[in-house]
Amino acid sequence: MQTKQVFEYKQKSRKMRMKNVKSKMIAAAVSTLMLAACNNEETVPDRETAQDMARFSATIAGPVTRAYNIVWEADDEIGISGTSGEVQYTNICYFTSGGNGNFSPKDESKKIYFQDNSEVTFTAYYPWNDLKGGATISADTWQQAEQKKFDFLWAQAKGSKEHPDVAFTFAHKMAKVVITVKCGADVSYDEVKAAVLMLDGFKHEGSFDVTTGTAEATGNESVMWLFAGNAEGDEQNNAPFKYDDTKQTVSYTLIFFPQTFETALPFTAELTGKQSFTADLNFTTANAEIDGDKAKNEWVAGRQYNMGVVLNKTGIKVEGCTITKWNEVNGGEVDAQ
Repeated sequence: MQTKQVFEYKQKSRKMRMKNVKSKMIAAAVSTLMLAACNNEETVPDRETAQDMARFSATIAGPVTRAYNIVWEADDEIGISGTSGEVQYTNICYFTSGGNGNFSPKDESKKIYFQDNSEVTFTAYYPWNDLKGGATISADTWQQAEQKKFDFLWAQAKGSKEHPDVAFTFAHKMAKVVITVKCGADVSYDEVKAAVLMLDGFKHEGSFDVTTGTAEATGNESVMWLFAGNAEGDEQNNAPFKYDDTKQTVSYTLIFFPQTFETALPFTAELTGKQSFTADLNFTTANAEIDGDKAKNEWVAGRQYNMGVVLNKTGIKVEGCTITKWNEVNGGEVDAQ
């Protein structure tokens, strides 16, 4: 009888221990679920947090034309940086899905929020690059077919919790040169379209500082750089161009790093039959329209230089150079005098 009572007691004790273990396991599971729920509440913005999110839009200074000039294309990306409270946002990629100038984070987990009531100054640049911890982008302007990669833009704008809509107005930090080639005496339109064009004496490499918006030319000066009529394998060096069949002109659009020149730049045109002529290009007079007596022979950031040249059978005539707002070139409508 005593043995039976001992056995029953042990059985009862074992059941009690198992019940306690199960209770602890259930309690732990409940705690885990509650913790997960709490964590989700912290990462998913509530109404107040959503209102603290910065909303970005952007335009490009100048009249409306095309993407890598002065309007956005679908999926264009910019890099945004700024510090709010103790949170530093660095090179966060935002994109405009419809090209309408409204920008959203490329990665939804990297939205920018105002952490307190203080005003924040944001810096933005285009095109976005993975800077890998640095602050500069290197580029080579020889490959003019890929201008979108080095048409650098930069802007600053302010925002706060009270005013969360941050509107950037981007400025061009490179220089644009538009050369309109015209038919001279005994030179046909077909010869103008087929001409091989070269430019010397400028630095084609450089860097862009995304924190200051400064584009700077580096390296050696170019020699016999072809920007029109390149053979197969070098097509990436051909500059974008437009024909104007009415005026029988061809306009080439070039984007370069800002820089100053000690001498005029040699411009060479090779016509059918291997006739080759050279003329000097100087930008001092054009810059004098803005800079007056301080004008230099240079390409200034944000300026568009429009130059007309006439190809003759005996040489090249440079008609002059003017400065306009950065704009898309529409064939012969370049203001070259």
